[in-house]
Amino acid sequence: MNSADINQQFDLLTLVSGNLRKVGRYHVGPCPFCGGHDRFTIKHKDEGDRWHCRHCGDGKYHTVIDFIMRRDRCDFKAALETLGGDTERQRIGIQAPPIKRPDNPPCEAWQIRAWAFIEWAESVLWSARGKDVLAWLRSRGLSDETIRDRRLGCIPKYHTEKPEAWGTPNDDMRPISFYEGLLIPGIIAGKVWYLKMRPSHPRGEMPKYINIRGGKSALYGADCIVNGLPAIFCEGELDAILLRQEVKELASIITLGSATNELNVATWGIYLVQKNIPFFMIAYDMDSAGNGGANKLTWLHDAKKLHIPILRKGDKDLTDFHKSGGNLYSLIESVLCPGAPIFVKWPEDAKPITIRDQYCRMPDNKIRAFYLPQELDQCLQVMKVMAEPDLVQV
Repeated sequence: MNSADINQQFDLLTLVSGNLRKVGRYHVGPCPFCGGHDRFTIKHKDEGDRWHCRHCGDGKYHTVIDFIMRRDRCDFKAALETLGGDTERQRIGIQAPPIKRPDNPPCEAWQIRAWAFIEWAESVLWSARGKDVLAWLRSRGLSDETIRDRRLGCIPKYHTEKPEAWGTPNDDMRPISFYEGLLIPGIIAGKVWYLKMRPSHPRGEMPKYINIRGGKSALYGADCIVNGLPAIFCEGELDAILLRQEVKELASIITLGSATNELNVATWGIYLVQKNIPFFMIAYDMDSAGNGGANKLTWLHDAKKLHIPILRKGDKDLTDFHKSGGNLYSLIESVLCPGAPIFVKWPEDAKPITIRDQYCRMPDNKIRAFYLPQELDQCLQVMKVMAEPDLVQV
């Protein structure tokens, strides 16, 4: 990707902080460099956006690369790499997704109804009607404090509502359906971007998760990104919520909500650009869908895929690793600090392979062990062969 391609692909609005307003083909507002009111202008052109400031500039319109060079006080090559144009990523075919125009959260009528719906679903979850959904959340390792903090809720039974109550999203006059099960609110920076349902009793080929009509795709957790910490992309909200609970201050946790969703850089790039994120980890499920989704994010700066050890047959994600006895904090720490061990608390029936002087038996008869990442992979391979003798080749 050359500099011309970069200039054409990147929307300056994703990079410029400040309250710019649209005036015809331009956006104007305070300058991010000198702060001058209404002195900064972005001109939208087919060959790429251009900018200038009437106070601190030279009167000429400059490119997005010039903006990064001035903002980061770096040279042309460094600015190009910041925008995803480094030659090594180009060589192996990794490119950023096409830039779309910035998106906005759902309309005010939808917001008002969504907030009321969230509060109602929360009250149901903590009542007798929500006991099964609450028990399921706890079985995944989520604490009551986390469940309340993330404002998870329960829809007690299937029902429909008139679309007018939600602002008639998408001008669709059909009733809006609500399914019995879990409610996951996509709240970012004080706005409800989406409401996602996980039906307890899916019908036919119904997907595992269903979005309530009118919601918008979002980067869940974007407003919780901490300056200077690595950021971890999880595949879904429940994995992200659990990982955030377990890793605490080690990393920022974000998700696009699905392996098929793509990052709209025009809307969410500003959250990534404004923070000093040293690198990204992609903790998608260890299956074909997760691998495909992870590949779409490898263009991010110093992005690396997280290998999630498969402790038990059928495991594939972070929650499975946690439920099977893996310690998520140590898993992330082993990536951040090479040489740090991964801790596993094996159940009695796991018949684990352990390493001398790296395990102990607990009072409940479970085995607590620790491994370097490569040691754990080797032990798991031996356990797999022992469990499936037909894999042994004579």
